[in-house]
Amino acid sequence: MKKLYLQIVLAFISFSLNAQIYTEVEEVTLKEGTESDYEAFESFWGVVKEKMISDGYQDGWFIWKVDPTSFDGNPWADYLIVNVYKDKSQMESMNNKPQSWWVDYMKKAHKGKTKRSVIKKYTNETINNKYREKSVTYTNQRISDLSGGGNPSKGLVGYYHGIEQLNDDYIDFELKFFRELHKGRKLWWEVNKISDRSDNAYKPVTHMIFEINDENAPSLESNFTNEMMIKYGQTTRKIHGTLKTTLVNWRWQ
Repeated sequence: MKKLYLQIVLAFISFSLNAQIYTEVEEVTLKEGTESDYEAFESFWGVVKEKMISDGYQDGWFIWKVDPTSFDGNPWADYLIVNVYKDKSQMESMNNKPQSWWVDYMKKAHKGKTKRSVIKKYTNETINNKYREKSVTYTNQRISDLSGGGNPSKGLVGYYHGIEQLNDDYIDFELKFFRELHKGRKLWWEVNKISDRSDNAYKPVTHMIFEINDENAPSLESNFTNEMMIKYGQTTRKIHGTLKTTLVNWRWQ
């Protein structure tokens, strides 16, 4: 009986882990001279992503344009592409699709909506990598998030933080203090553990935070407890860099 109970517990834990949201964040640096055409290219992909979400291949897709004043005027990317998956299995299934599958799927998504010449143009641009000078990818496992309500809208401003965990108290501070502090102040907040990254990715960061501020939120109450918790909470992490971004395209279930 004890053995059966243990098996049930382990199965539940395994299911919980597998059911966690995963995101892939691609930091894109554009080739010189392609900026004016890039967002139209991603709009073409938006139609594909809409069908993918409808067909159950993924949960969301967001394109964020990086403010060039970010990181003291030296941002490490021009755009962030965020693909959202309901779990690790869904993500891995998409990553294992061959190029031929993608080409066929693009045609299906645009059938009856887009001229064949346009489909061919953007398909070739995808295969030949017309736009990306550099691509860096992080695979993130969602730890927690917080929603203040509302829906995505063009022009929404979000902040992308690369975090290094400095000690074992870090996640406790994020979940038990900072998350509570953000209630009523953030339209969106999430903290993720980086589970994998491309070979050219920045190695020191261990976690990623993405947040959207509520500009109408009341000012933070200044008291001894908050000041001390913020002070010691900040010793558990190091923010290696922040990008200010603006939402330019998205698809969501």
